[in-house]
Amino acid sequence: MQTIEFKREDLIKCYNFSKAIILDSNQYNRFSKNNTIQIERTFAGKLGEYAFLLYLRNIGINYPEGDMFKIFQGQTNVDQFDFQTPNGKLIDIKVASKPFHSRIMIPIDQFQLRKDFYVGIKLDFQINKESNLVINSVKKAKIYGFCFRDELENKTTQNFGEGACKSIDLKSLKEIEKLTCMF
Repeated sequence: MQTIEFKREDLIKCYNFSKAIILDSNQYNRFSKNNTIQIERTFAGKLGEYAFLLYLRNIGINYPEGDMFKIFQGQTNVDQFDFQTPNGKLIDIKVASKPFHSRIMIPIDQFQLRKDFYVGIKLDFQINKESNLVINSVKKAKIYGFCFRDELENKTTQNFGEGACKSIDLKSLKEIEKLTCMF
């Protein structure tokens, strides 16, 4: 497991992106949630992506930021992957987004978009009395590891309250160094 520490500027950058994409109605509202919850979830996901980018850079891989903070106009115009290895393998970053979450989940509609690897990340943060993430409390992210798509294909599809998904426990993930050696 690798730990990435965030600077305040990192939080602001990810939060501003998340707020803009939701308030401009450029993200598909998969679970029919209000703007506050959508911003929070998008923020957590973007922080996970950014944590992986920072990790790559920390280990000497100069991966470009690219379109990471580009907002594609329209709810159906989304990026096709989060990261790509030099040999073309696609990586999707998944974040366990609440303190009690112990697994990553991939909604079935996202799972149908083929990715080769899924990276599991957990943010270290506090929640308020409404169980919402306190933006300024995020200090670091823990990159637990990764799994192959095939591992998830063989798992039973489950519903944890918001629709069918594939999931895997964070503690079951392979060491992240086994994935990053492909870069």
